[in-house]
Amino acid sequence: MAQSMRIFIIGGGKLAYYLIKTLRPYRHNIAVVEQQQEVCERIATEFDEVRVYNGDGTNIGVLEEVDLQDADFYIAATGKDENNLVGCQIAKNRFNVKRTVARVNNPKNTEMFHLLGVDRVYSGTQILADIIEQEIDYIGMRVAYAIEKSTKRIVEFKLSERSDAAGRTLQQYNFPGKSKVVMITRENGSIEMPRGDLMMHSKDTILLVCDESEYDIIWKKMVR
Repeated sequence: MAQSMRIFIIGGGKLAYYLIKTLRPYRHNIAVVEQQQEVCERIATEFDEVRVYNGDGTNIGVLEEVDLQDADFYIAATGKDENNLVGCQIAKNRFNVKRTVARVNNPKNTEMFHLLGVDRVYSGTQILADIIEQEIDYIGMRVAYAIEKSTKRIVEFKLSERSDAAGRTLQQYNFPGKSKVVMITRENGSIEMPRGDLMMHSKDTILLVCDESEYDIIWKKMVR
């Protein structure tokens, strides 16, 4: 079983909500720091395993109170770039957080965030542009994650009933290029991690790491 990590999410908006839902099956130790009381109450009601704090996630006193010291992740997901940047710097330099992750609302700020030491920077605008670009050519397949400074991507799609992958195990199937399965979600919502004898079924939702150059053959063999 993967090691449980201490993850602090700063900002309780939609990004935080969906991030918690995605991470939930892995049983990490998740805390959210949010300034609006009503947002805190909503998250606490829906996710009873998540610790929720009402406060400013860039305030040193608040971060001491929530025990940020030596956390695995500080994820700055507020709507203000300046707050996300300052929060990441405080987390790294004052609290020795292992990895800082920042949402960048203005893509022009991405390079500055990198230069100032933020470990991972994500622009919602750029991610959306990438998704739209891929959806135009590959209906039913989307880019779920772009690996920085490379042509590697994690794509998500529902396995077609017509695909010859359906009914085969990961070991039996000859995946396009060097692509590999990251995770499979069954129709009933259960999650399967990759192993050689794992059987693929039509309508499984598959996360696949691949190169951009492999999009076309993956779409033709597994999606359309």
